[in-house]
Amino acid sequence: MIASPAVLIGGGLGVLVVASVVVRRAGRHLRRGTPTIRVAALAAVGCTAYSADTSWRFAADYLDMAGAVERAAMFGAAELALFATALMARQNLNGPNAAPGVPGVLVWAITGVQIIPAYAESGLVGGTVRAFVGPVMAAMLWHLAMGIELRHRKPEASSNGFGALVARELRERFLSRLGIAERHRDAAQITRDRATVRAVALASCLAEMSPARRDKRRGRRIARRLSVAVARASVGSDREQRRVLLDQLAARRNATALATIALPSPWGERSLDPTASALAAHTRAQMARATASIRQYPRTLFTDLPPVDDGSEGSRSPERPPAKLDATEAMTAIERGWAEGLSVRETARRATRAPSYVHGVFVRLDAERGPRPVNSPAESASHTAKP
Repeated sequence: MIASPAVLIGGGLGVLVVASVVVRRAGRHLRRGTPTIRVAALAAVGCTAYSADTSWRFAADYLDMAGAVERAAMFGAAELALFATALMARQNLNGPNAAPGVPGVLVWAITGVQIIPAYAESGLVGGTVRAFVGPVMAAMLWHLAMGIELRHRKPEASSNGFGALVARELRERFLSRLGIAERHRDAAQITRDRATVRAVALASCLAEMSPARRDKRRGRRIARRLSVAVARASVGSDREQRRVLLDQLAARRNATALATIALPSPWGERSLDPTASALAAHTRAQMARATASIRQYPRTLFTDLPPVDDGSEGSRSPERPPAKLDATEAMTAIERGWAEGLSVRETARRATRAPSYVHGVFVRLDAERGPRPVNSPAESASHTAKP
């Protein structure tokens, strides 16, 4: 039974009405989005209608829904389920788990089931077009328009679902099998690394042969292949590659030593170093005695300490710095130091001025009065010791 055009138009309008309701429910997200998201939502509606047409035809040809009313009521069940699961996936993504969860998996499960009517109605070529343009594109565009796609929402995030984990593990194993699992290596470095591993294997095999077997056909063939691998590894010109080759070869040729290597037992209590333990105990005892001796004396302030008098002219208590001389007294002390042949530092200490200032005064006095007298070390010491 072929439905009238009015029924078909009514069914298509019903699908568009349902889609518009869904878009209105997600309107807040779409209004915040860019025009690109709005266009994606419009394209998702069109792909959903394309999938609905396939469901309409499949309901009559394979599900024995001959009545137009029955088909109009039931053909959009898959599309409505796709809408519902997409909305629930978006709600879960905005929730505390920040992941689509089971509804996100159901979106793709429904999409996979909707591919069957496409192939059933149009065969291999037409079914591929119907499946891709209809349910597959609808699911992808709804994911992107509603912000359900995890990588589209958070480019740095990674999915922890079962399918994503299996796909990620298979990808890593495939890359490891190809020898390109390690990143930041160019094709030349990958070739050198592979040749290095091959050279290590061939050298180990050749080392296990006796001298008589090396001269035979198989030994000579292994030697030729070893020379080719060594040349491809570029160990003659690359020092780092040569070090890697020798380290791997040494580890492989001495692999049997692992069976007899001495290792501490992990089941028993590990004994501490007696020397380190004795030193730590001695240090703790000394610190305890020092703390006890300090606590025996009353606390005193530094201002209560008596001044130290060592007999020198400028010696004072460390807590009482010498008073600064005025300009006239300081200049007199500097001139006396220049006349007595004292050093700049000693004169600066007596005049309570900076050594740079005293040096400038010394230069001026040298220009005015001629070279200043220089005392012997004994005389300088006697001048310093004067009270």
